[in-house]
Amino acid sequence: MKRSDESTYSWLHRLNPDPYSLAVNAALLELVPPGLRLLHYTRTTVPAEHLGAFAFYHRKIGPFHLDGIPEPMQREMMFVIWRIIELGGRVPCAPMGLLMRELAETTQRLKTAGLPFQSLTDRTPAQWKAELSRTWVKRTHAFPNPQTFRTYVSPLDRACKILWFTYDTSPWWQREVWDLTMDPRIPRRTQEPSGQKAIHWHTMEPAWLRHGGMYFVKSMMESSQLAWSTAHGAKNALVQFARFAMARGLTSPRLVQDDRQLRGLMMEFLTELRSTPNYGIRNRDKPRSPASIGQITSTVRAFYAFMHDYGDEAAAALDDDRWDGLSPEYLRFWRPGDIGSSKKEHFDESYLYSDADLAKIKAAAPLLGLPRAEGGFGDPQAMRILLLMMTTGRRINEICMLDARPLTLLEDNLAKLRYQQTKIHDAPDTIFVDQEVIELIQEQQAWLHAHLATIGADADPPYLFVSRHNNLRGQNPYLTHVFRTQLTKLVDRAHLTDAAGDPLDLGKTHRFRHTKATSLFNAGVPLHVVQRYMGHTTPEMTMHYAQTLDSTAKTEFLKYKKITSTATESAVDAEDLYDLMLLDTRTDRVLPNGWCTLPPAKTCEKGNACLTCDLFATDERFLDIHKSELVSLDSLIDQRQEIHRERTGEPMSENHVWLTLRRREQQALSTIVKNLETGGSKPAAALPAPATQAREQAGMLGGQGVRTGHRP
Repeated sequence: MKRSDESTYSWLHRLNPDPYSLAVNAALLELVPPGLRLLHYTRTTVPAEHLGAFAFYHRKIGPFHLDGIPEPMQREMMFVIWRIIELGGRVPCAPMGLLMRELAETTQRLKTAGLPFQSLTDRTPAQWKAELSRTWVKRTHAFPNPQTFRTYVSPLDRACKILWFTYDTSPWWQREVWDLTMDPRIPRRTQEPSGQKAIHWHTMEPAWLRHGGMYFVKSMMESSQLAWSTAHGAKNALVQFARFAMARGLTSPRLVQDDRQLRGLMMEFLTELRSTPNYGIRNRDKPRSPASIGQITSTVRAFYAFMHDYGDEAAAALDDDRWDGLSPEYLRFWRPGDIGSSKKEHFDESYLYSDADLAKIKAAAPLLGLPRAEGGFGDPQAMRILLLMMTTGRRINEICMLDARPLTLLEDNLAKLRYQQTKIHDAPDTIFVDQEVIELIQEQQAWLHAHLATIGADADPPYLFVSRHNNLRGQNPYLTHVFRTQLTKLVDRAHLTDAAGDPLDLGKTHRFRHTKATSLFNAGVPLHVVQRYMGHTTPEMTMHYAQTLDSTAKTEFLKYKKITSTATESAVDAEDLYDLMLLDTRTDRVLPNGWCTLPPAKTCEKGNACLTCDLFATDERFLDIHKSELVSLDSLIDQRQEIHRERTGEPMSENHVWLTLRRREQQALSTIVKNLETGGSKPAAALPAPATQAREQAGMLGGQGVRTGHRP
């Protein structure tokens, strides 16, 4: 149990200092399997199917006994032991045995002194620890060793938290701590990991805003407008408004006495968001981004819009009539343009992994799966998660939440992969995958089967990738933060660096998704196909990646000076030329050795004679092609002259029509090659254009002539 459990329970106890219920206590054993309703937990009494969940590692105090504590506490501890097992944890027998021994003596002392007690929930963990310490001092005439004391009371925090949630039968949303693990009533998506971070409302003040926010987020979750992960974001946004409300002394949901003052107040809030630093862990003390400000203001606006529309229901549920009858002014805090655009600027193309980076990462991935004895991480799951992210472009949560049988085989080397759509409601949740992905999934399924057999867990787990810790029943997924930690270690151990020599930041796992989407566009996959593959509901989402591709290609295109067939600089501006090349009607103007700048409305009358056309442009990336063309052209001229001599007995005249055209091309090529060789060196960091290889292959000269500008 985390160290924060005691402080969490202290808040829970403050909210409901007397959660104990005699009826609930009497019914606790009905929730416990008969085989675990024991007073003595030993190696021989615990059922074989649960024996692995008990850490009987100490010969003297491994077994523990409940017969020394009062009967209500006995039922509570039996239930706590079962819940620990049910949640996939392991019962710490030695600390539990010490705790039960000290608790038995302490409850007897309290009974003799006439002090009230009947349940572990009668006191907070801190109060129980104080009583346990007094018992120790009374028996030994010395204070307990701090380390020993912490060890034997460690199960107490966990037990108190489990029992508080069990005894509190109020509606789940009225609890000021929302915990998926502790309360199955909280709405959740299919495959939602229950071990995710709880939502703590109790720290938010003022109370009217805390209670209203809880009702709003609860309603959005029940209507599937918010998921568990986005509920965290909504709560955090409301926290920012709560800070503002406390600083301004706002004591009512109506915020102001005169609605005409409302806009001025909310403009102050907007100004404060822009001027105060971020409170978050990741960007603490940094200025808020436009996206962050947009998210906060949109949540506050949606909150009050909801309360305006459903104020009567909220007032009844919260027992606060002030929420009822909000005026339309609460629908228009800010006017268009007040907040500004939160649209992200186009990110730097360096955010994409290069082919060289991907090759390095893929080569280092097996290190994750190698056993520790062989210098690896001993984590084959992390290796396969990484490879699946690289191959499919799925989000990290979508991989970690894959169900145990996510494949639908269609034919040899082809299948559909079903994933958990974690971000966009009603978006596509399947993609086609090839043999590489099929094999990765099958390897993980084999590993999972063997792992579950080793720990004696259920043979039908909900997840393909499972946590290795506190997951004896195999019900919890592989945690994303554990995966990111493994990636950070991999970068350090494998010395993974980018082209500039800086360590690769693999912790930003979304980078794999950007790279995958851009590679699909690079391969010429249509927009609507990429949209569905990436799981987007609108083309605008997908166009973000298309803009990335366009920016990358444009930057590459503009690196080089464009020259014409006469080796002079092109009269068409380079940016204009790039835009011309992207017009649908201009696809036939992209040549194997350059570009044709003929306006779209005109047709070419020169056939294949691009090298002698003043509308032809090229740059030094095509130098090797031009050299090859020149060699092939020289060979072709010699060949044709020899054939002419054999057939006529005379050399071919320089006035021959065919030879005249070839000499012009020869002169143009020679001039272009010479100019490109002497006109400046190629940038060291230059990258090949997306279709360079295809153009090189298409531009190779055959024996039929010089194909310098084929037009379909």
